[in-house]
Formats: sequence, C-alpha cells, structure tokens
Amino acid sequence: MYQIIRQKRKTVAIYIDENMEVIIKVPNKMSAKELQGLIEKYQPQIQKMLQKKEELRQKSDWRITGEILYLGTYRKVHIAQESYGKSDISFQENQFFIKTQGNNKDEEAKQLIEAFYRKEAGIILTQLTNYYAGMINAEYKKITIRNQKTRWGSCSTKGNISYNVRLLCAPKEMIAYVVLHEVMHLKHFNHSLTFWEEIGKVMPDYRDKVNYFKRFGQNFIL
Repeated sequence: MYQIIRQKRKTVAIYIDENMEVIIKVPNKMSAKELQGLIEKYQPQIQKMLQKKEELRQKSDWRITGEILYLGTYRKVHIAQESYGKSDISFQENQFFIKTQGNNKDEEAKQLIEAFYRKEAGIILTQLTNYYAGMINAEYKKITIRNQKTRWGSCSTKGNISYNVRLLCAPKEMIAYVVLHEVMHLKHFNHSLTFWEEIGKVMPDYRDKVNYFKRFGQNFIL
C-alpha cells in the first residue's frame, strides 16, 4: 500500500514509515502515468527497503524484544495484564513496569509508554532549552512535544520550538545538541557560517553529534 503525497518539489522521495507504509513524495505536476512508471521502476528497491525496515523493526521494536531505548540505554519492559486496579506505568531500577487493563495490551502499553516519554520530555527539554537560551541570551515563546516521523526539532520565526518525543531515546548529550541547535535559531534563523560558529563556541564537539540521529534515529521506536 502506497501513500502518495504531491508537493511543490522537483525530485521524488521514497521512505518507509514506522507502520511499514510506503510514502512517496512527488512533484505536483507528475501525471498518473508517470507515477505508475515510477512505482514500477522502483518496485525492487521498495521491496528491499521494506525488508530492511522489517529486519530493523524485529531488532528494535520493544514489543518484540522486550527492551526499549530510554536516554541512550536499552531498558527492560515488563507488561502485566490485570483485571483489577487501573492501567499504570512506572520506571524503577532502570526498568519499565506496565500494568494494562484492556484486551489489547500491546496498544495500551504503547500509549502508556508514549505518555511517559512525553511527560519526561517536557521536563528534560524545557530544562535544557532554558539553560541554552539563558546562555546565549535568547527568548522563546513556547515548547511543543510531538511524535514526528522525520524531524527531531524545529524553531519557528515566532520563537516557538517543537521537539520530537522520541528524542528521549537518545543519550542526554545528543538531546542537548538538538536543543542547542533549535535555540540557536532564535538568534540565527539559518544555517550560516555564523550559526555554526556560535554553536561551536557553546558545544565545541558538536560535529561529532551532527549525524548521530541520521545513523541511529531509526532505532527510536515508541
């Protein structure tokens, strides 16, 4: 099953989302015939992408492995389905303990995991944002936590910062880089030489962190 997204663009982009759906982004003016030809041309490549994604999911999906990445370390996930009390999640001794009530324990556990990560992300990311904003003497308006598929963070021209909840899968030093990157956009709304020079003054080893999420972000599954 393909999801076709027409955009104002010149190139074609193909990727597989976390639900194993094939997303194809194409130029607005591409005809139905051209699109069909494109799908046929890239069918072998798409099948390889699907196979690789499934193999990765088997290794990284906590519902399969029983372990989930939290702040850069795999933590055990224990799920108990009970008929009394209420659904709950706790993090104790570096392990997650989840109690579910419904018939679909995996889906309920997934919702509890994401809620836990959102809550912790709100705390950790706000603290880091305040820290770096104070350091460079910048001000932001609000912080939003989202579960995005492709972006780890963004900063609007109005001073609103958005972070991906899945950042909580990464080590704190990597989370700090993303926060500094977005906070720096409050002063330099570009990726100019000055922008990177200012990043380097605050975080001299930032170059070691730039490609981390491209390399490992596909393992961050909630």
